[in-house]
Amino acid sequence: MNWQRDIALSKIDGKMVVIKRNKTVKTINEYLLVFVFTFISIVLLHPTAPLKTGKSILENEGSFSRQKLKDLGIQTPRLIEINKDVIIEEYIDGGNLYRFLQKSNNLEIVYKVGTITRNLHNSGSCFIDNKAQNYLVKDLEIIRTDLGLIQNHATEYTKSVDIGIFLASLLDLDNEKYKIIEKSFLDGYKNDSTDKLPYLSVIVRNIAALVLVSNYYNLAKNLLKKSDIK
Repeated sequence: MNWQRDIALSKIDGKMVVIKRNKTVKTINEYLLVFVFTFISIVLLHPTAPLKTGKSILENEGSFSRQKLKDLGIQTPRLIEINKDVIIEEYIDGGNLYRFLQKSNNLEIVYKVGTITRNLHNSGSCFIDNKAQNYLVKDLEIIRTDLGLIQNHATEYTKSVDIGIFLASLLDLDNEKYKIIEKSFLDGYKNDSTDKLPYLSVIVRNIAALVLVSNYYNLAKNLLKKSDIK
């Protein structure tokens, strides 16, 4: 479910495309997200400037931003049209990463997501809305969509948000799957580095999971297990 836009499939010149139209409550949802993001940063003693929304979201979804991501090794869907009300992208037929991981045993694919996240952080930016549903899978390649909330400041808190939200979005999977997924993602993020992970990551993960998951039984089991986040 997309909190900003209604999503539909259509055809243009015989090719499938994804059409994303602004929801009537888009602005309200953005204000709510900004408030929650800032409030949690204060609670965690890392007060952070409010998220940039509005015009910034449209710029992040544009061709220039997508080219910058491509230069970092981060693939995005081909942009067909964009304006203040509608975004049209090519259709990726592999589905999103969450559904892929539900059905597949190729769990190590999230190593690539860890690398993508680290590459963006090293460039000085963060995704913020870094849930598994915002990654698409095509021929075992990872493609990042829903780019609007990218922020050009990578701090201890915003990097923790990226890591925490990604893992939170998968905390309702079976425990054995989740353990492999968490380790693979963190291995991709660290990429043989001895650097410590942003230390707020596990706290953000646990908070975000209360909103992002649907299977609270699996959530409880995963929260009770020791995490590899160190």
